[in-house]
Amino acid sequence: MVDWLVTSWFRWLGGPPCFRIYGRSRREHEWHVIDVLATHRRNGDSRWPAPFWPATCITWSSRVIAVGWDFAEQVLREQAAAPASREQPVEVAGGRLRDWARRSAAGAPSCMRASELLAHECGHTGQVRRLGALYWPVGGALTLFREGPHWWNYFENQASEEGQFGGLVNGSVCAVLMQRLKGPGQAG
Repeated sequence: MVDWLVTSWFRWLGGPPCFRIYGRSRREHEWHVIDVLATHRRNGDSRWPAPFWPATCITWSSRVIAVGWDFAEQVLREQAAAPASREQPVEVAGGRLRDWARRSAAGAPSCMRASELLAHECGHTGQVRRLGALYWPVGGALTLFREGPHWWNYFENQASEEGQFGGLVNGSVCAVLMQRLKGPGQAG
């Protein structure tokens, strides 16, 4: 019930999604459609105070992830070049976003992809479905610690290990994002 209320609130507050994705946690059998909401406050060049706004992605509910427009554009570019699907989902290489030894051992490219960050957030959507209302105090308290070797890193580690991004929902990319990709003055 709480998740439904939070989802409804953020869908109303954030407006239409910039696109929708398929996402799940590895332990789930069903794929879920998740709205990805974009805001300029989460862009990398935002003047809002760190660590809460600029260049951040956040899972607000089991069906809403908030990102910056610049991040959404990067995901769309990556998906145009190498689309994810429910049959071949994107996962965090080596099960960690910032553990370069694990990522290298998994054959990951030298840079982290936006699609992997989205897979991590999909791991958080699975945590919302499992934890219910406990997700917000637990997530809020522990997510700032990021990944690592300690017990307090378990929440973030689990999101990276289990999250799967199954691609964009066909026809869900908004006109504003499509225009950003084309650039100003380009017809199409």
